[in-house]
Amino acid sequence: MILERSALIARLQERLAGEIEAAELAQWAFDRFYELDQGMLAVHEADIDVIADVLDNLLFADDTRFALDETDLRRLIARLQEP
Repeated sequence: MILERSALIARLQERLAGEIEAAELAQWAFDRFYELDQGMLAVHEADIDVIADVLDNLLFADDTRFALDETDLRRLIARLQEP
């Protein structure tokens, strides 16, 4: 299975809409990170850097020291939407 930018955008939009909590987003990001690390999930070669960076930002989104506000989430979406 391939992790695509659109999947990350969808999760970020869910967080912005208040449909999921920061902890759920962080857990989802951790799960995807682990699956990528274990080879259970893949990423298009052109997307490796951006997806890795976004997942890295989300891994600790449930920790108040690394909490992401609306501006941060929108910045990540914009980054994922870049060609």
